[in-house]
Amino acid sequence: MIIMDIKQEINILNSAIECFDSDDAAKAVFGRLLNLVERLYQENIQLRQENQNLKDEIQRLKGEKGKPNIKGNAKSNSGSNQGKRNSNAADADCPIGKKPRKHWSKASKRDQIEIDKEQRIRYEGDLPTDAVSKGVRPVVVQGLKIERYNVRYLLEQFYSPSQGKTYSAALPAEVDGEFSAELKAHVIYLYHECRIPENKIHKLLTDSGVKISSGQISNILSKKHKPFHDEKDEIVQAAIAATDIQHIDDTGARVMGVNQYFVVLCNDYFSAFFTRPKKTRLTVLSILSQNEFLGYTINGVTLGWLEAKRIPRHILDTLRSAHWLNAMTETEFIAQIKAICPRIKPRYLEWVLEAAAITWYQEKHSSERIKILVSDAARQYVGITERNALCWVHEERHYKKLLPVFNKHKVLVEAFRKRIWDYYRKLEAYKANPTPKVKVELEKEFDEIFSTQTGYDALDDCIANTNARKDGLLIVLDHPDVPLHNNPAELAVREYVIKRKISHGTRSEEGTRCWESFLTIKDTCRKLGVNFYDYIYDRIAKRFQMPSLASLILSRASP
Repeated sequence: MIIMDIKQEINILNSAIECFDSDDAAKAVFGRLLNLVERLYQENIQLRQENQNLKDEIQRLKGEKGKPNIKGNAKSNSGSNQGKRNSNAADADCPIGKKPRKHWSKASKRDQIEIDKEQRIRYEGDLPTDAVSKGVRPVVVQGLKIERYNVRYLLEQFYSPSQGKTYSAALPAEVDGEFSAELKAHVIYLYHECRIPENKIHKLLTDSGVKISSGQISNILSKKHKPFHDEKDEIVQAAIAATDIQHIDDTGARVMGVNQYFVVLCNDYFSAFFTRPKKTRLTVLSILSQNEFLGYTINGVTLGWLEAKRIPRHILDTLRSAHWLNAMTETEFIAQIKAICPRIKPRYLEWVLEAAAITWYQEKHSSERIKILVSDAARQYVGITERNALCWVHEERHYKKLLPVFNKHKVLVEAFRKRIWDYYRKLEAYKANPTPKVKVELEKEFDEIFSTQTGYDALDDCIANTNARKDGLLIVLDHPDVPLHNNPAELAVREYVIKRKISHGTRSEEGTRCWESFLTIKDTCRKLGVNFYDYIYDRIAKRFQMPSLASLILSRASP
C-alpha cells in the first residue's frame, strides 16, 4: 500500500472516531487500535527510509548516484500556509521562538561615521551675478581600500675591523618572516571570522598583488600559534575559576578522515572548544580538569557510585578489598584492575574507570570545580558535577518530534505542549522573583502535569520520561540563577557546524588545535565585546596593548 492510500484510510478513521465517544468500552478498544496504527505507520515510514538508504548505498558501491534529495516547491503565504500556521499553534506560543517583528525606521548614521579625508568640490557652472555663497553641503560617502602594502626595510650595517664583527639594525618586533602582522591577522580573520576557505583567501591576496603560495597561507593559519593555544588554556582556567555554572554540548567532527567529536564548554563570558575521539564521561572529565593528567582513585565514594550502577557483586567486593586511596594514571590503573579482575568485561571496566576518575576530579578540584553543568540528557554529562541541570527547550523537542497521524492525537500533543510552555513561563517568573511559596507550588504543578495519562502511547511515554528527569529540570527552584535552557552551548557549537560544512574537517593535528584555539578566542571576544581582528593583530604584532581575555573574564564575573 502506498503512502497516499494509507493517508486516505487515516482520514476516513479520523471522521469515524467521533462515533465512539459515547461508548466507553468501544472507545477504549478504538483507542488501543489508534495507538497500534500510529506505531505501525511510523515504523512503515522508518522502514521505507532505511530501505531507500540501503538502495542508495548499493548504487554508490556500484559507482552510481543515489536518489537525489529534491525539496518540494515553497508554499505561498496564503491558502496552504494558513493550515500550517494553525497546526503549529503551540510553536507560536514557544518563548524561545521568533521574536515579534519590531517597527523599523531608518536612523541617521552620519554622526557615527569617522571621516578619513575631506575634499572640497567647487561649483563649475555659470552663476547669476547676484548669487551669494551659502557655504557647503556635506555629502558623506563610505568606502574601503584593499591594496597591497609592501615595505622594504633598509637596515643600517656597520663593520668593526678591530672586533671583526658586523653590526646591523634590528627589525621591528612585529616583523616575523616575509609577511607583515597585518597580513597574517587578516588571513586568520578571513578564515575564522568570515569563514572564507584557504583557496579563496589565496585568490584575494594574489589578485591584490601579494606574492604568496597556498602552502604559505596554510602555514599562517596553522603554524607557530603556541601563544594562542596558551591563551585558550588561560581562558578556560579563568572561566572555570570565576563561575560555578557552565553549559556543555557536542557535535560530530571529522579529523584527518576519522570521525571524532567537537565539544563546547561555555557561559555568558566565554566559549571554549575541544576535539576528542570519544564521547564519554572520561572525555568530559579531561576537559573539565583543564589539561591536567586525569587521575583515578578508588575509595568509599567510588564504590558507592559503582554500587548505584549495579556492577556485579564479585567485582565490587574485589575493589573494596584493594583499598586504593591514591591517584594514578590510566595505564597504571587499568593494569591494576586487570591484575585483580583478569576477566572483567569491557563495559564494567569502563564503569570502574569513570567512577574512579569522577572521584579523583571531585576531590582534586573541590575548591574550583564546576558546581552545576547545564546540558541535555546525554549520559556522558551525568554524575560528574554536583548537579546536572537539564535544558527545557531540548526536553520539549521530544514532544515537537512526535508526528501523530490522527487528529485526536494531534490535538492532545498541541494541548500538552502549550501546558509545557505555560509552565516554562512560570519558571521564568520564579527566576526573577523566587519565593518559598511559589517554589512549592511549581513543584506540585510539575508532578501534576507530568503524571498525566492522555491515552496516546507515544505522548504518554514522553511524559513519563520527562517526569523521570524531574531533578535536572527543576534545579532552578533551588538555584534561580541557573539557566532554563542550553541555548548558549547550542549556539556556540553552531560556529563549528557551519565551518564543518564549508571545510568538511581538519587534515592535521596542528590544524585541529588551531580550529579549537581561534574559535575559542573568536567567540570569547564576541561575548566580551572585543574586536576579534584587533585582538589577533595586537598579539601577532607583539604589542600586547589589549588586556587578555582571561583577565576580562575574571573582572566581568567578579561581583
